[in-house]
Amino acid sequence: MTDQEIEQEVDRQKQEAIAKHMSDIKVMSKLISAINEYLIRFGRTSNVHDQCFDLKTQVIKNRDHLNDWVNKI
Repeated sequence: MTDQEIEQEVDRQKQEAIAKHMSDIKVMSKLISAINEYLIRFGRTSNVHDQCFDLKTQVIKNRDHLNDWVNKI
């Protein structure tokens, strides 16, 4: 393989990784929106309010970390 072919293959693999992870980020964003909707609708009367809030915080942290990693590719 020539240097150009190797570089093209690396670029292709980077693009595939970015596409996969952007899809993951989109799913995480949808989950955060759904949790927000749940928390707004049921509020503190829900018996799982605190767990939902903690989950939302963890998902936001994971999404942001993954987004930072994708930006470094």
